[in-house]
Amino acid sequence: MNPDIQLRHDVFAQLNWDPAVNACDVDVRVENGVVTLCGKVADEAQRQAAERAARRTEGLTTLLNRLVVRHSSGVHTLTQRTT
Repeated sequence: MNPDIQLRHDVFAQLNWDPAVNACDVDVRVENGVVTLCGKVADEAQRQAAERAARRTEGLTTLLNRLVVRHSSGVHTLTQRTT
């Protein structure tokens, strides 16, 4: 199996396992081993929970958290690059 496809599958497994994450709101993209989380989540706690869950994935080295936090007054984007 392609390593990027396997890594994407493994990250999704971690997201789905964690009850603090609404995995339906999170898309996972992997290119050349770089994992990017995309989508809209309800609050900062869910954004952080998704990042923690993804970090538990074996073989993950670079994570871009591009999840957007929905606010009642609109949408606020938080971007963070972590290695």
